[in-house]
Amino acid sequence: MRGDGCYTECTVRKVPTMKDGALKGLLICAGLAVTLLGMLVHPLILLVAAALWYVITLLWPRFSVVYEYVFVDGQLDFDKILGGNARKNAKRIDLEQVITVAPEKSHALDSYNNREGIRKFDFTSCSKEEGHKVYVIIHQSPKEIERIAFEPDETLLALMKQKAPRKISEY
Repeated sequence: MRGDGCYTECTVRKVPTMKDGALKGLLICAGLAVTLLGMLVHPLILLVAAALWYVITLLWPRFSVVYEYVFVDGQLDFDKILGGNARKNAKRIDLEQVITVAPEKSHALDSYNNREGIRKFDFTSCSKEEGHKVYVIIHQSPKEIERIAFEPDETLLALMKQKAPRKISEY
């Protein structure tokens, strides 16, 4: 976390899920099986094994995800950092198009919880531990309404509230 004036950033590491672990195991088993098959049956299958291992090395960083929230003077960027080095801007919003920001269980979100046609984004750690307070942004994009889940720190919430006090709810 870093904050200065109208700028702050916050990072959240995504917790690996059981699905991620199972997929990692499946990729490794497939790579080993094709390699063994190539060694026992036909050497040309080793080319397929080499290609498979190359694909595995390309996919592996996707299992280590860090979300970074950057707030600069009313604009909030959600960046995805894969494997510690590949950064991708996942979403950028302007507080002027935000309808509301509230905790995930807040009654301020009741009218949006079961509405159809809302596009959902999840930039949270997916952690089940206590202390992870998830907030939801309801954002009006030019095409649709979006629901963005994220885990801001106090500095980020304070700057958002300073920029748009009526749109930020803490209850």
